[in-house]
Amino acid sequence: MPPITGSYLVSLFPGPLEARHSTLKLISFVLFPHQPMVRWPKFISSFCAERGIDMPCLLLTVLLAVATTPLQTQPSSPTTDAATPAKTHAVATAKLERTPTAAGKTGTGAVPSSQAAITIHGLCTNTAGKTGPDAACSTVVTKAQFDNLINALNAIGPPLLPAQRHVVAEGYAATLLNYEAAKKAGVERDPRFAEVMRLARMRAMGDMYKALTQERAGKVSPEEIKSYYASHTDQFEELTLRRITLPRYDSANLKNEAFAAKAGKLAGEIRERAAKGEDMDALQKEAFDSLGVKNPPSTKMAVIRRGLYSADQEKELFALKPGEVTQVVSQPSALIIFKLEGRETPSLDKSKNEIVRILTKQNLEKQEQAQNSSIHIDYNEQYVGPAPNSGWMPASELNGSSKPEASGSNQKSSVPKSESPK
Repeated sequence: MPPITGSYLVSLFPGPLEARHSTLKLISFVLFPHQPMVRWPKFISSFCAERGIDMPCLLLTVLLAVATTPLQTQPSSPTTDAATPAKTHAVATAKLERTPTAAGKTGTGAVPSSQAAITIHGLCTNTAGKTGPDAACSTVVTKAQFDNLINALNAIGPPLLPAQRHVVAEGYAATLLNYEAAKKAGVERDPRFAEVMRLARMRAMGDMYKALTQERAGKVSPEEIKSYYASHTDQFEELTLRRITLPRYDSANLKNEAFAAKAGKLAGEIRERAAKGEDMDALQKEAFDSLGVKNPPSTKMAVIRRGLYSADQEKELFALKPGEVTQVVSQPSALIIFKLEGRETPSLDKSKNEIVRILTKQNLEKQEQAQNSSIHIDYNEQYVGPAPNSGWMPASELNGSSKPEASGSNQKSSVPKSESPK
């Protein structure tokens, strides 16, 4: 692929210097969608929104153009003279009709492939079948054509459910209306159109490749599953715990040393009573009442596995026997006593799906590392500018409306941590 020159970039995405580096990031993302170092989804969303570009809609339009067969335009009355001039029906007057199905049911079981799935009355995709100036026409999408659309969308994402077909049908109909309007407006003659299509085609191929690699990575053999389970059995061990939580400080007065001292002493006493088998819920309520705190939390916890707590806490928790309690665990704002109620290691059969997900993720990471190991991207920062501090860029900077500093020096954007998107 030839280098991306400055004049070429400006012809595609004219804008201020501050935005050009991110523009190159966007192009790199299109060319190498699986390379982590060039994934900036938040910037891409802002970039496209500022320029009125809806990439998913654009991609859908391209896929429809490539994946579906030609549409059928049906005249509403017999054809007598194909050469007779006809008034073009406005897209705004088109009416959408869908093939009815049984109430509350969605499916394609008994529908013939040639039957209409969508009929758009008033949308003329050509003028050959008109009888006169007032002759109406309709555009029909057959079941076979709609199935081709579904198959194309399934190639770049999770399989669509039958209940989602209606939403897809509405989106496709809207795309067809806009497509015909765009043709009449001469959008195809815009010098940028071919390049937009080229980028969308590369992105579509990248998405299909990603789906292909996901499918390959998910092919895990039974032997691999058994081997992983045997060597990582402790990873699946689950503890059922209860805990008593006491506030370490007075929330109304953090400098209340008497409260802190009382909480520390009370935690020790509660821990001794819990070790002797007293009811955890009753002890939790009593502890809060003694400290004058309302709304005690539940002592129940979800099962835990290794990796959730610090190494020293994890060691103490997994060394417990049923009925035993930990020492008082000091947290920045709380004092906690854990009690083990039981432990269990799920069987291989119960762990199978989880192991498949783990091995699939590992396989994907290996594929990405192999693919990207030889990739290196150089940016001409003298032209495109330095890399922004964050993938997020204010809209005011994208459209070039930001004002330079009074000193006249090059303005550098810095995003406060509190304002960074989460």
